[in-house]
Amino acid sequence: MQVRILTFVSNFDGVGPGHSAVAVGNTVYTFEDVGSGWLQPGSGWKTLDYDQYLKANTHRPVLAQTITQSNYQLIIEYVNKSIKNDDDYMGSGVCSTQVSKAVNYSLPHGVDFDPKGLDTPFSVYYCARSLSIVTSEDYTWAERSKLLVRVWANIVNKLASDYPDALKGLKAKGQIDKY
Repeated sequence: MQVRILTFVSNFDGVGPGHSAVAVGNTVYTFEDVGSGWLQPGSGWKTLDYDQYLKANTHRPVLAQTITQSNYQLIIEYVNKSIKNDDDYMGSGVCSTQVSKAVNYSLPHGVDFDPKGLDTPFSVYYCARSLSIVTSEDYTWAERSKLLVRVWANIVNKLASDYPDALKGLKAKGQIDKY
C-alpha cells in the first residue's frame, strides 16, 4: 500500500510553517488540534479520507512524497498506540514531530528518520529527500486564484525560498503561471 508524506505549505494567510501529515492508501493521518485546544484530550490524531482532506486544504500547496521502505502497517500501529497513549497536540509534539515518529517507526532498522533541529514540515520534507526514500513527488494547489494577492505572494515566496522544486513542478502543471 502506498505511503505518502504530505507537506502543506503555510498556515492561514500564507504565513507560518505549514502542516505535516502522512497518508496510507486513501487514509490521511494528521496530528493536530482537533477543536478542543492544545493539551486537551480532544487534540491529537485525526483520520480522514485523502481526497476530502486535500479538498479542505485547497488554499495552500500540498506536496505529496511517495516513500519506499515504509511498512504501512507500522504507520497505522504507531498512530493507534499514540491514540491509546492519549498523545495530545503540543504535549506530545506537533504535527511534524508525530509524522516523523510515525514514519521512523515504519522504516527498517538502520534507516533513521529524524529531522535535526527544529522539527517543522520543512525539515520533514527534506529529511525524506536526504534519506533517498522518496520515489515520487506530486504538487497541487487547487484554489490559488481565489486568494488575496498578498497571501498568494507570501506562499509563492515561501515556495521559491524553501521548496524550489515544488515551485517548478507547480509551474510545469500550469498551477502557477506568473512569478
